[in-house]
Amino acid sequence: MRGTPEPGSLLPRTRGVAKLIKEKSAATPSTSESLGSVSMNSILEGKTRKICSRMFFETLVLKSCDLIDVKQDEPYGDITLKVTPQLSKLDFSN
Repeated sequence: MRGTPEPGSLLPRTRGVAKLIKEKSAATPSTSESLGSVSMNSILEGKTRKICSRMFFETLVLKSCDLIDVKQDEPYGDITLKVTPQLSKLDFSN
C-alpha cells in the first residue's frame, strides 16, 4: 500500500496507533532535531509484552504506508518515531 491512505482504509487498531503517535509527538517538547518525534520507550513504559508487540507491528504497518519514519541508533535500543507530513494531514476526528 503506497501513497497516503484514507483514515477509513486503515484498520481500527492501526488508526488508533497513528492517532496516538500523532498526539504524543505534538505534546512532546521539540528541538530542531526531534521536531515531531516521540520515543517508543516513553509510549510503552509499563505496558505488557502483548501491547508492546502489537505496537511494534502497527509501527511497521504505519512505516510501510509512509505515515511515520522510524530511527533506531543501536540494536535493541530505543526507537524514535517521527510523524511524516502525510500523517499530519490525516484527520482522525471521526
